[in-house]
Amino acid sequence: VNDCVLSILELLKTYQRVLYIDIDCHHGDGVEEAFLTSDRVMTCSIHKFGDFFPGTGSLQDIGVEEGKYYSVNYPMNDGVNDATYARAVKPVLKEIMDRFKPEAICL
Repeated sequence: VNDCVLSILELLKTYQRVLYIDIDCHHGDGVEEAFLTSDRVMTCSIHKFGDFFPGTGSLQDIGVEEGKYYSVNYPMNDGVNDATYARAVKPVLKEIMDRFKPEAICL
């Protein structure tokens, strides 16, 4: 359990839907795993993929059971610049916001 998981658990005491956005270089595997079966928490991890720790977070990792389709992974290759990143990420986050309609966001 990490600090983001604890924060989300606290948010769930007040809010029905929490969006977790992870935009660092590593896959947000700990938070994703903690809420893998939940439809109240959507995780979105934008991360370097391939031969890079922890090596998880493929497009096919989408959650399970009640949480199926509540895990969004956006694996990126080396060489992504700011403009490419923005063009790629903005429409994904907009779609998540429009469909999931989170009441709280943990970034």
